[in-house]
Order: sequence, then structure tokens, then C-alpha cells
Amino acid sequence: MSLPLGSETQLSQNGARLVYLTSLMAGEDINANTQRISDDGTATYISTATTTLVATGRGVLKRIVLGETAAGTITVYDNITATGTVLAVLKASIAEQTYEIGASFSVGCTIVTAGASKLTAIVGR
Repeated sequence: MSLPLGSETQLSQNGARLVYLTSLMAGEDINANTQRISDDGTATYISTATTTLVATGRGVLKRIVLGETAAGTITVYDNITATGTVLAVLKASIAEQTYEIGASFSVGCTIVTAGASKLTAIVGR
């Protein structure tokens, strides 16, 4: 059996193997008895048929929260303009929900809404 780095084992009274971590995990705060989980990101709201520069440089398009759809596609580019590598295309009049994208971009993230869909794009670094 392989164990995580920074751990030790002991046997309990009934012979079960107990594994104890001897070092902190990422985000662990012993004093507050918490484990911080971060899904930080920057939100950009779009509500018209337009081209929107969401981020420049490297990052990740984490998700698109679609609140209202219109008759027009939503296209996401790895660029600071509406050209270049297409990261995602959401078809016209799709269901209102959260779409987990998880696409990395290197130049920037630009979203083109062909209709007046109402959406929020969440990007992170």
C-alpha cells in the first residue's frame, strides 16, 4: 500500500490501519479547523449581441452561466479579437444553465454573442 507523502501509519486496537497526515494540505488552517477551497474567478456579464474582450493574456475560461438565450450562437476565441483559435461554440437557443468549459487560453478570451443572450463568463488565472 502506498501512502501520501508526509504521512505515518499506526494500528488501532482492533488492528485497522490508521493513516495520519504529518504535514499541512494546501489551504488547510489547523487553528481555524478549516480547509479552504478556492474557485476564484473574474465575472463578466454580457447582455447584448456584441463582441466582448473578457480577459487578456493567459487564463482559463472556467464556466459560462447562461441566464437567457437568444437566437444566435455564442463563440469563444483564444484571442483579444473575434479571430483565431475557437475554444467553444454554444448553439443558438440552448438551455439556460451553467456550462463548465475549463478551456485554457494563452492570448486572451473574447466572446461573441450573435444574439442578445444574457450570460456571465467566469475566467481565472
